[in-house]
Amino acid sequence: MAALRFFLVLAIFFTQCMCQNNILEMYIRTTINNAFINCRSMVNPGLAVSVVKDGKVVFTHALGVKNRNVPSMPVTTNTMFGIGALSQAFANVLTLATMNRSEKLRQKGVDTTLRDLFNHKALFKHSYLRSRYATLLDLMTHRMGFENHKYLRLDNSTTPDQLMVRVHQIDPKGRFRDSYYYNDLMYGIIAKLTEDISGSQWETLVTAEILNRLGMTSTSFFTSPAFNPFLQDVAQGYVKDNAALYPVSYEFLKEWTRFCGDSCVLSSANDMARFMIFLLGNGTAPGSMIPLVSDDEFSNMFKPWNRLQSPSIEEYLSKAQGVPVSRTHSGVALGFKTGQYRGWNILEQTGDLFGYSTMMTLFPQTKLGIFIAMTGEDDKDFFRTTLSSYIADIYHKETPWLNSTLLCAFPLPWKAAPVPKPEPVITEVPLTRPISDFVGQYVNNLYGTVYVVDNMGQLELHYGFVKFILKRKESSKPRFYMIPTGAAEHLIDIDTLKFSEQRITNLIDGVNIDKFEDSDFKKVGVPAPPSVPTI
Repeated sequence: MAALRFFLVLAIFFTQCMCQNNILEMYIRTTINNAFINCRSMVNPGLAVSVVKDGKVVFTHALGVKNRNVPSMPVTTNTMFGIGALSQAFANVLTLATMNRSEKLRQKGVDTTLRDLFNHKALFKHSYLRSRYATLLDLMTHRMGFENHKYLRLDNSTTPDQLMVRVHQIDPKGRFRDSYYYNDLMYGIIAKLTEDISGSQWETLVTAEILNRLGMTSTSFFTSPAFNPFLQDVAQGYVKDNAALYPVSYEFLKEWTRFCGDSCVLSSANDMARFMIFLLGNGTAPGSMIPLVSDDEFSNMFKPWNRLQSPSIEEYLSKAQGVPVSRTHSGVALGFKTGQYRGWNILEQTGDLFGYSTMMTLFPQTKLGIFIAMTGEDDKDFFRTTLSSYIADIYHKETPWLNSTLLCAFPLPWKAAPVPKPEPVITEVPLTRPISDFVGQYVNNLYGTVYVVDNMGQLELHYGFVKFILKRKESSKPRFYMIPTGAAEHLIDIDTLKFSEQRITNLIDGVNIDKFEDSDFKKVGVPAPPSVPTI
């Protein structure tokens, strides 16, 4: 009789727990559904979410369609999205595992200098300090002080093998180990080093060391020969331009992500749930007694190795701005920003890749992980950050300060939304000099060569696999709008450039390109100006 009473009490307890979990799921699902219908479906055609807690998947959900032209193909929790900078977490886990496996490199690990790894004493042309002392950890935590010359990747003549040759030319902007300059090219170098140490391609290594061990069967790479978006479960990425959505070419993404360690991974809500359980479980694969990475090395992933100055999140998500609850970022770990939300420590990374917007948030103290993936854009990460905050409140048993209405309205009612930058009004302005004066090759030590060409009377700038139409601005100087066309149309914002003229001869002898971090290019074949006689 006593045993029967115990069984009944136990059954009631588990029933209540299951009911509570079902209610939580229903509550979150309804809120996401309402927000998606009311404000996101026309901006983000596809959405997927997964949540893990205490080593288990507690919530998954998918909404929308994989392709706007095929409404009968819904997004599922196995549908893959480009995860952008979240790829860095895979790169860091793989690098830690690779260093740990090498008898030669195990002792120093991520403190191994690049000088030793490349066997070269002058890696960085403009910095002896970095050439002598920079380590893998400096690359991983963006402590190099290098601006993010992301458009360097438009030059497809720069292969992963040649990336370090280009980075050799970067002139530092910030102080070594005392500044934060996000630079995803550093993860291209990390991926290449991992390949050199292991003797295999990065994608093959990630598959063998991480994906297979964790059972991640719906994860792939834009750069893999086996990737076929038309045969696999992939969500089409979209960008917004002039209030319309445009699909992003997979060929463009393949070229853009070819350095891989920073952006080439695609994954699903289900697979990212497995990865979050792995990360929150101290680097041990489920069912395995041997960790992929040692406890000491794995704990290094979550330490703040660099500090953030004036993090952008605090512009809208701090109590000083009027919101009820602050969400902060203060440091830089390996592939994550460190911070706090409601007193809980968080590790967070967003992925903004052409056509895709993702976010992963980990709460190590409570073993909570949240992954959000969308096709389309998310200005200033507003929707992803607020949705992550809402889900965290639910699973931490806090009263949510957000609902579906506020998820759509944020930053209102606490602060006005940022005013979008107006599109330039481009009119036909005469060149004022022969078009042939501009035509030619222009070179820069870091970026290589750009070509200014005459295409049937229209000036164009060609760089790598992209082209820009050049339209003269209203200006006394030879300034031009730089309008992306072809593969880059709708993806890259319109910017400006300025040709330089020799003082005496008035010959066009160079060009300054704003979009390329204000870089100067010298025109090939222009003779030096005559010397001015002295009196």
